[in-house]
Amino acid sequence: MDFSRLNRTRVLLGGLAALLLVVSILFLPWFSLTHSQTRIDNPDGAFICGDGDYSCTGFETFPILRWLLLAAALAPLILAWILVRGHRLSWAPGEMTMVVGFAAFVLILYNGVIDRPGSTFGVGLDYGYWIALISALGIAATGFTRSVESAPRKTRKAPGTV
Repeated sequence: MDFSRLNRTRVLLGGLAALLLVVSILFLPWFSLTHSQTRIDNPDGAFICGDGDYSCTGFETFPILRWLLLAAALAPLILAWILVRGHRLSWAPGEMTMVVGFAAFVLILYNGVIDRPGSTFGVGLDYGYWIALISALGIAATGFTRSVESAPRKTRKAPGTV
């Protein structure tokens, strides 16, 4: 195990992004509901997190996505394990972390902007959603910087030469 292969800045960025993603999924509010009389009078489907609950976390809202995002938070840890152990890969180390980070980013973006939960009015995005979105982007950036560093440099021929 060779810890000198790890870049301190990248470890801090990836670890912080993964930690923030887990904290935002489990504890921070992602969606908030407006307090309106219509919602109180007609509670069927008006509350997305339970009766009388006006905010909910990502873990409470998404039964399948929560597990995918928690697995995505493990990507920087797996990347560090691969680098420390010196495993030989058929791809540049960091590429899979980058793909997982971008996939988490797209899933969070889709489920918050395009297909917001609840079929009623007044569902707003709360600060936990934005922290999760930025954290997923941080995981992708960690993988991207590592893959750029470890990718082999290919020399190109000048145009028109044989």
